[in-house]
Amino acid sequence: MMRTSEEARALIKKYLKTEKQKSFQYDFFVDESKYEKWEDIKIGQEGMAERSFEVKMEDILTYLDGTQDNNPLFRDEEFAKKTPWSGLIAPPFLIVPIAFWCTGTSSGSWIRTPGAINPGQKIEFYEPMRVGDTITIKAKAYDKYIKRGKKYVTYLSEFRNQEGQLVAKWWATLILPASRSIEEHRLT
Repeated sequence: MMRTSEEARALIKKYLKTEKQKSFQYDFFVDESKYEKWEDIKIGQEGMAERSFEVKMEDILTYLDGTQDNNPLFRDEEFAKKTPWSGLIAPPFLIVPIAFWCTGTSSGSWIRTPGAINPGQKIEFYEPMRVGDTITIKAKAYDKYIKRGKKYVTYLSEFRNQEGQLVAKWWATLILPASRSIEEHRLT
């Protein structure tokens, strides 16, 4: 099993700013044996992510700094008040780190599989996220198939805020490693 090197961990640590980042298990090899495997996924099976995500301003600012996004809609309260949203909102693609934060070793855990390849995603946004929102995720096994000898899986995840409003739908597709014993892909 491949593990994150001490050098890599030290490099990563210097960029961890928020409490969520500092407590997040970014070494996906640690719980790899607990993740869903292609063979185990049953189409239509649903489950809730292990935890929720409370949107804090520090989460938004750290995401914006990491992506070098200077959109005033996400940073400047006075500017944001004059927009159709009447205030600051979170960048829509903050749902990506939210998904990884919320997903542990339960439904949808295959998304953390070491060696997986990302062939594409489809995301629909419905309501903006704001500071103070608590986001939960319900994931459903949507499709799985074999194409050119590779094992594909797609989950449909619904992101909802504390009011139950639909924030986003994400059809996440990955190509998973060939079997439980092979955790990397061959290019043949």
